[in-house]
Amino acid sequence: MKNINFKKRTLWSFGLLALLLVSFTSCEGDDTGPATVDGPPSLERVSLAIKDSTTSVGMRQNMYRVYGDNLATTQMIFFNDTEAYFNPTLVTNNTILVSVPKETPYFGASDKLRVVTSEGEASLDFVIAQPAPIIDSFTPLAAGAGEIVTITGSVFEGLESVKFGETEAVIVSATENEIQVEVPEGIVQSFIFVETPGGVTQSEQAFGFKFVIYDDVLNASWWSGGWGGTQDFESTEQVKRGQYAIKRIYEGTFSGFQLGNGGAPLEISDYAAIKVSIYGGDGISDVKMVINGDYDNGKIITINQGEWNNFTIPFSDLGATSGTLNEIVIQEFSGQAPAIIYIDDLGLI
Repeated sequence: MKNINFKKRTLWSFGLLALLLVSFTSCEGDDTGPATVDGPPSLERVSLAIKDSTTSVGMRQNMYRVYGDNLATTQMIFFNDTEAYFNPTLVTNNTILVSVPKETPYFGASDKLRVVTSEGEASLDFVIAQPAPIIDSFTPLAAGAGEIVTITGSVFEGLESVKFGETEAVIVSATENEIQVEVPEGIVQSFIFVETPGGVTQSEQAFGFKFVIYDDVLNASWWSGGWGGTQDFESTEQVKRGQYAIKRIYEGTFSGFQLGNGGAPLEISDYAAIKVSIYGGDGISDVKMVINGDYDNGKIITINQGEWNNFTIPFSDLGATSGTLNEIVIQEFSGQAPAIIYIDDLGLI
């Protein structure tokens, strides 16, 4: 059975180490008096340091007690060929107290514990368990079905699956620090889950929108308007994802398409950016995005005709880091009319 998320394992404190040192002699009643080394070492088993529970699997930076014979002259200890520091005062003829180094490999390694003494060496099968994967970030923060999302982090060896919520994604490529996957169909917002032999880790941030303004249908609390043109909210001519997109026809130069919030206030400080996909139709080259009527701080964005263009526009680029979001305008800004764009997957991240 797999454990979920090994990222926050508790390291042994110096106080615990001192306690183990005090109790070490009493735990080993057969080690009183001078140690007698009769020949090469032998290893019998390994247990957790805090209790006599035999195990053949260890974790980095956890402490274990190694049992055997002729161990008093121990010179070196290796986990998967990585040398471990040990305190000679925690070594007797029959036991060694030692912690697995944090840099010990866990994937494609020898899976051996090896002890070297002045009289020879001995080894024992001992696997270092792979920690759970660590997700540092992913980009883009929102994307449509079939688009590539890159997940960065560590401990991705032996990757088993990547899921958006409960939906499994197609893995395009994977290394120990980076995974690329295709966004599955039907994902608007979800956490990303990465599974390896070490466990399952959930992304801290959700993929997709924190707040959806348009996704096949305009959010019920929002209204639409504008000047110098028309819009169709159920266009099937060019669709990024789902069934519909918004078709906006600019009939006059510098005309505008307007969306307004008529529901609960949206605090700008709760969001990072506006994310939107725009398909460039006839006659379009540039549009200007404006929020709350602040045209002086609007953001001009270039639209490539004949393809979907994905934009993530930070609120700081629109002149706002606080207050409420009341209105979004996408204005024709190439000075040409008529011009057409299609809008899909509009929301806040």
